[in-house]
Amino acid sequence: MKYKIILIAIGINLFLIIFPLSVYANSSWHWVTVSPMVVLPFAIIFTLLIETASVVKFGKVANSKKAFLVVALANLLSFIAPYLVRAYHFIPTSGGFSIMAAFNKGPYYMILSGYLILTIIVELPVVYQMFKKATSNKKSLITAILLSNIVTTLLVAVFERIICVGRW
Repeated sequence: MKYKIILIAIGINLFLIIFPLSVYANSSWHWVTVSPMVVLPFAIIFTLLIETASVVKFGKVANSKKAFLVVALANLLSFIAPYLVRAYHFIPTSGGFSIMAAFNKGPYYMILSGYLILTIIVELPVVYQMFKKATSNKKSLITAILLSNIVTTLLVAVFERIICVGRW
């Protein structure tokens, strides 16, 4: 019985040492450098250019102006979706549906892991449906859409974390 208590005490102490938990009571998050909202216009331009070029060149779509407009619409839809969900989740704490709270509250970067999945779920069908008849190779169009979204999302996420630094 005595050995079991000693083993449990050792196990608890090892667990606490291996998995420490930081608690930030009575503090609030703030951006030290800039908010991701400041970086957003540059990320939008960067993303639209790369994704449009990919759809035109690798997806074999001839109309670059239409490609730019469709990619812009798809990006707008995929960008707004996570913030609408987040604003909805803020209703109990903020007292209402607030898009600005979704952008500014909490230690959240704009581009998180789920954002890539949501981007693909939203953008792939929109862009593909608009250009499936305008391309000479449907498989290359799907590949171009997927790869360009993966590349741009990962690059924007990396740049966002480098440029936008926050702390408690």
